[in-house]
Amino acid sequence: MRARGAVVLTLLGVMLLSALYPLRQYASQDSHVGQLVKQERVLAAKIATLKQQQSLLMSDDEIERVAREELGMVRPGEVAFAIAGPQAAAPKTSDRRVGEEEPAVTHESWYQRWWSAVTDAVTGMR
Repeated sequence: MRARGAVVLTLLGVMLLSALYPLRQYASQDSHVGQLVKQERVLAAKIATLKQQQSLLMSDDEIERVAREELGMVRPGEVAFAIAGPQAAAPKTSDRRVGEEEPAVTHESWYQRWWSAVTDAVTGMR
């Protein structure tokens, strides 16, 4: 009788342990579904905002505003004015030392810059 009880307890233990894995998978999938639901809500709100912006951009007033402000367009007969802001100050001659040359601006391609970096690294190893 004891052997039979041990076998029954062993089988019950195996069945219990085999049921734990699907339960763990269910719990992890349940939390993943919760994250996806939150993500869906955020995306739905973003879609609603974008649809509202789309309807706004399709109005004639908004099209005219964008054309005037961002593209600089004017109606026939109007004159466009551009107000120039303060430009970046060029380095004054008094800021440079006597005999100092201006830094040379090089217009090398990306390949030439890369190759010079490789050769500098190789010659630096010697």
